[in-house]
Formats: sequence, C-alpha cells, structure tokens
Amino acid sequence: MEERKIAGIYIRVSTEDQAREGFSLGEQEEKLKQLCDYKGYKVYKVYCDAGISAKDMEHRPKFQEMLKDMQDEKINYIVAYKLDRVTRSVRDLEELISQLEKYNTYLVCDRDDVNTSTANGRFFVRMLTVLSQLEIEIVSERTKFGLNGAIKSGHLPGPVALGFKKDGNRKTIIDPSTAPIVKRIFDLYLQGKTFLQISNIFNKEKVLNKKWKDTHIERIINNKLYMGDYEMYKRLKEWKDVEPIVYMNVVDPIIPRYIWEECQAQKIVNQRTYTRDRVYTFFQKLKCPNCGKIMKCKGSGGKKRNYVYYNCEDCHVNIRESYVEEEFKKIVGQLLRFDNEYNELFLPLLADKERPFDKSDIEKEIISLTKQKERIKKAYMSEVVELDDFKEDLKVINEKLDNLSKQLEKEQDLKSRNRFTPEKVMADRDIQRIFMQNGKDVSIFLDQWESMTKEDRQEFIVRYIESLTFEKDERYHNGIHLVDIKLKSLFNEKVNQLSNLGLSQVPVEFISNNKSVMLSVSYPMKESQIKKYLDEMKDIEGVKLHIHPTFNYSLEDLPEEIVFDLDKDEKVLKLIPIIKDIDNPEDISNKFRLGIVTSLVKNTDEVSKENS
Repeated sequence: MEERKIAGIYIRVSTEDQAREGFSLGEQEEKLKQLCDYKGYKVYKVYCDAGISAKDMEHRPKFQEMLKDMQDEKINYIVAYKLDRVTRSVRDLEELISQLEKYNTYLVCDRDDVNTSTANGRFFVRMLTVLSQLEIEIVSERTKFGLNGAIKSGHLPGPVALGFKKDGNRKTIIDPSTAPIVKRIFDLYLQGKTFLQISNIFNKEKVLNKKWKDTHIERIINNKLYMGDYEMYKRLKEWKDVEPIVYMNVVDPIIPRYIWEECQAQKIVNQRTYTRDRVYTFFQKLKCPNCGKIMKCKGSGGKKRNYVYYNCEDCHVNIRESYVEEEFKKIVGQLLRFDNEYNELFLPLLADKERPFDKSDIEKEIISLTKQKERIKKAYMSEVVELDDFKEDLKVINEKLDNLSKQLEKEQDLKSRNRFTPEKVMADRDIQRIFMQNGKDVSIFLDQWESMTKEDRQEFIVRYIESLTFEKDERYHNGIHLVDIKLKSLFNEKVNQLSNLGLSQVPVEFISNNKSVMLSVSYPMKESQIKKYLDEMKDIEGVKLHIHPTFNYSLEDLPEEIVFDLDKDEKVLKLIPIIKDIDNPEDISNKFRLGIVTSLVKNTDEVSKENS
C-alpha cells in the first residue's frame, strides 16, 4: 500500500528577515507548493506566521495549530522553506524531533535539503540548528553590546519618564517644563506625605490635567533615573527571576542622589502613616531609653484628651509629649536657624553653582510650546479637535509654560544680582547675626517654633530628625533628658555641601578668664578670601578683624586658651584659621594664624531706638 503523504506547509517571515534577505511569504508558499507537487505530497493546509520571531515555538499561533493537526493525524509531513523558518532553538528542535517521531511525521526543508525520515537526516538537522542557535546568540550579544553603549551615552530605550525628553539626537535630557513637578513630588514625600496624599494633591490642583494615582507617584519615587541612573530589566524582576542591571550616571539628575536615597529610607515611615484623630509631633521618632525600639503613640481620652504620650509596649515606659517638646526646644532653635540660613543665604549660592538649565534651553522650550499652543488653537478653530480636548491640551501646555517662566525669572534674577560667592554668603550670614546679638537670633526661631501648627512641627521633624532618645532621670526638669539625636542624611548632606564650599562653622569650647566660652570656628580661609569677606562687611559699623601675632597653630593642636587684646564693647563673632595664598595645595603648611572677627555690642536701649 502506498504511503500516505499529506503535507502541512509552514511559512514564516519577520519584518527584519524580509528587509534583509527578501523572504516574502508569497514566494515561500509558491515554491513549497511546487516542491510538494514534485514529491507527490497532498497539501492539507498552509500555516502562516507573519512578522513573528523564530526564537521559540510557543508564541507562534499557526505553528501550534500545525502541531495540533499533526497530533490529530491530519498531516504527516511538515514542509518549510528553510530550517530557520521552523526554529532556531536547539531545545525547541529536540522537542520538535521528539514530537515528529511520536506521531510518525517528517520534516522537509527545501533550501537546506533536510529530511528527518533517516538517522543521517536527523543528525544533519541538529547540526544546522546548532549553527543557527550560535548565529542568534552572536546577534543577541552584538545587540546587547550596542544597547549598552547607547545607554551609557544617554540614549535610553522605551518611553521617556516624566521630567525628561528626547533631544534632536534621541538622547534623554531634562525637560525644564516638567522637571519641577518631579522635584515637588520628592519634596512632598520627604515631608511625610504618602503616595496617595500626593496624588490627591495633584488631582485637586489638576497638575498636567491628568488623573494621578498613588501608583504613579510610587513609580516616580522608585525610579533611579531621577538621580541619573538607568535600571534595565526592573519590571522583569517582578514576574521573572531576572536581576536588573543598573547603569550609573547616564543622564543629568533631576534630584540629588542623597534625596533619592533619603526617600527610599522614608518609605518605611510613610507606609506606617495613616489617618489619626490626633497629630503626634514626634511620630515614629522616639526611641525607648531601655530597649531602643521606636515608641508607639498613645492618647488619653475624656477630660485628659489633650494629653499625648509615647509608649514602649515591651518595657512599659511612658513619656509625655509636652515634656519631650520642652526638652527638644533646647536644640530646635539651632536647627531652625540652620534651615532658615540654608534656604535664604546658602541655597542661592548652590543654585548659582549647580543650575541644571541653560537660559537658552528654557527659551527654546518656551518657543516650542508656544508654537504647539498655536497649532492646537488652529486645530480647534478648524474643528479638528473637540472643545474638551482643546481645553485639556491647552491647560497642560500653559502649566508647562508657567514652570518655564518661573525658572526663567529665577535665572534672570540670579544674573541681575551680584554673583554669589562663599565670601558674600558668609558676610550676609554674619551681618544677620550681628543684628540679632546676645542669643536673640535663637529666641526668634524658638518663637517661630511656637507659632507653627502641630502638623508643621511634625513635618519639620520628619524632614530632618531620624530619631530621638531620652533617658528618665528625676534630676532633670520633668524627669527626662535628651541623650541622643540622630539627624537624617538630608540634614547631614546640607552640612556637607556647605563644608565643601568652606561655609560651615563649628562650635568649639575655649577657656577665657578662667571661664568656658563657646566660639564659632570657621573653615580655614586664605588671605585673599579674608579680604573679600571683609569687603562685604565694610558697610557694617564696628566690624574688625584681629590677627593673633603667633603663626604657629595647627588644626590638630589648638590651644585651650587664646589671648586677644579687645575693647570691652567688642563681641567675638567667630574665629578664623588663616592660611597663606599658595596655588599648589600640596605646598600649604598645616600651620596657620588665628584671626577673630568682632562687632560692637550695643545695649538694649540703642537697639530699640534703631529699630523704632
């Protein structure tokens, strides 16, 4: 009896194959029908997968349909143009040959002279597929290598994240019209706002005229791109065991790295936040003095409803919030003063040194958005778009233009004012302190603390304080004493920024007339810097610089007692180590002279008269 030969013709082409080698589907079908006619095969059906890769068999619907027909004994020959039309995977080929043998079916490939009805034919098929697999892996490696190079040069795959855009060369750059929105999201999150709270704020304000969800905010907070890093395969990790690859510093950051890292640490605190009927000023900040665990919040009911406590469930320690706040006031004035000086004095200097946008870039973006605005107006006038769509598009463009205008105003303001220098900023800070002598500057900030709402106080503490530890000791007022304060990395990073610019001052204890006094000691300054600093102070009456005659001090062995001959009305503002002006830092000796800046002390009546 003559063998039954019923063939299923399988044809496949990807767009890449067709462009590179001209494998059209029509040509494959015509040639394979001629082959079947020549070999005496009856064609049962033509199975066509168009625009689909041969990397695996699972995701090719017509190929799967052909296998099903083979299992149902509707065909016993599979005819293809080339072996790589069927598969390029060694693993898939082994599975296919196993299926062919099981259902007494043969594979015939016209161009490769393949026939699996013999042992030699099956061996030859395996060898061809090994070579095909090698080719696909080499192409994959080349593609990956090219992608790596592209990413490292800022050419990122996929859609751009909020706050970024593509330039003319398809490179990812900061979008000055939307970057402020990203900065605001991170700022709100550091203030203790949750993903949901931020999305609610944006929906209320109709930011970018879109519907914001908490998941949108979460993705932004988690996106490493905002600190300059690109993370590949991040989403694959969620459902496959794929380790993401991180490319460092591939784009200009929208927010500093320390801000991004601080937000990751803030997640734990924010995730614990939920709606309460009371505001706890030191929420999640107090550590138990016995075991070190974070103390829980506890409020009284009834007539004592206003009493708020912090409690350790393990050690049964209770600390009243009003007592904690009274102790915290001893340091909060210094923290508020630093925050105030940083924002008012130091931030303009840092912005002047680290402005991410060029004025011309902002102006180009404004021109581009203005043209876009005119286009959608014409589209509406021509009835191409509906009124509601027109309003939505117009609102988004106007919001972006508003962001750009604010940045342009800020840029122009920086240019119109004198260039900020460390010497000018130091002088401004010291002038401010001269006009608030005798510790009144700290008391002003204590008044600021008193005027803040509990929500504002909680927000300030969430922003800067990592933890507070008190000990219970009856020798102290209210029976508690602050023994440890841990500041968040956000605060420490601000201090480091000032240190890098030589703007930090540290309190140092000295002995004067057998009494302990605290002096602010600045970072070492060159003689030329001292001159610039004093020039900025020249309009302030009574400011003097006294230089100690001895040029023999070092940072490692400051003396406990330093004698300066001062008038009785002179108040020491700060002590400055003075080093020589030498171009090569390696030649600078660690020895320096000591200088002190003084101002005239005015009595209360004089100050009152001047103020009036």
